[in-house]
Amino acid sequence: MPLIEPLVTRTSTSMADARTRAIHLYRLWQKNVPQIMIDYHLCMPQAVVRAKIREEFEKKRYVSDPRTIDVLLFKGRIEFEETYNVWKQYSHVLRYFDSNEADPQPDKFLDKFIEGRA
Repeated sequence: MPLIEPLVTRTSTSMADARTRAIHLYRLWQKNVPQIMIDYHLCMPQAVVRAKIREEFEKKRYVSDPRTIDVLLFKGRIEFEETYNVWKQYSHVLRYFDSNEADPQPDKFLDKFIEGRA
């Protein structure tokens, strides 16, 4: 079973430092995709997992405050540790992939009624 040691929390001295740390975290995720897929027995191509990781990083691409970036990096590192150390359940990992593919929920009464949820 893989185990990585936790990192000490630190703050970025500049935007360039924050960018470097974000790239390092991104590469760490991407490098460990094969091991994560083995540990969680994921039945999907590696390209799908890698694309989802990239999508999660792209969501926060335009954050410009170094303190906010530090918090996001801290949370991303925690997610990586929990995933890599297999502290998450299979359903927790699959939840990342189900959110985009779920059908939109109807918001009008008639739509809900037709679906049988009213």
